Amino acid sequence: MPLAELMSQIEKLPKIDKLRLMQFLATELVKEEDANFFVANQEYPIWSPYNCFGAAAVLMEALKKSDTNQQ
Repeated sequence: MPLAELMSQIEKLPKIDKLRLMQFLATELVKEEDANFFVANQEYPIWSPYNCFGAAAVLMEALKKSDTNQQ
């Protein structure tokens, strides 16, 4: 099927199917790039701002300095 025909068919899809297609294509691209990009049942750490009290303190100090400089 030519790309132009495929694209015209995609335009007719509902939004949820377009999102599923995007997910499918992204997964396919990752598979082509590196077969071991994500391994099933593997844990991957993700950074979270929760319990980052040091960062909050630095931000508060910067806000205080900014407030003082504006007065």
